[in-house]
Amino acid sequence: MSNWTHVAGIIRVDGFRFDTDTEPDWESILGKELRYEDGYDKWEEAEDHPEHFMPLGSEGSLEKSIWTNPDKCCAAAYTVSIFGDLRDHDDPDAIIEWFKDICSKMFVRQAAITVKNEWNGMKTWAIDDEGEE
Repeated sequence: MSNWTHVAGIIRVDGFRFDTDTEPDWESILGKELRYEDGYDKWEEAEDHPEHFMPLGSEGSLEKSIWTNPDKCCAAAYTVSIFGDLRDHDDPDAIIEWFKDICSKMFVRQAAITVKNEWNGMKTWAIDDEGEE
C-alpha cells in the first residue's frame, strides 16, 4: 500500500523591478520539477542528484506555479505556489526543512506550508513578521 504526502504552500516574495524584466532563476531557487511522464534521463538525473529537484516521490516531484505582479512599482513582486501529492514519501519534516531553506534564499513577505502524510500526520509551518519561524 502506498503512503502519500500532500503538500500546499505559498510564498509571497518582495522584489524591486522598476527598470528590469529579469525574473529570478526559479529553478535554481526551488529546484527542478519531475513528472511521471518525463524521460529516463531526467529520472536518472533525479536519482543521482535529488538536491537539484523539488521534493520527490516515486511518481514525480512537487509542482510550482509563479504569479508575477504586473505592477512593477509594487514591492510584493511574486507569489509562488508549491503543491502536489508525493507517492511513497513519508517525511513531512523533510519538506518543511526544504521549504524553510528555499525561503531563506528570497526576500519573503509571507510564507506558509501544510504537509500531510497519510501515515505520519500533518505539519504546518509559517514565517512570522520578522522572517523567523
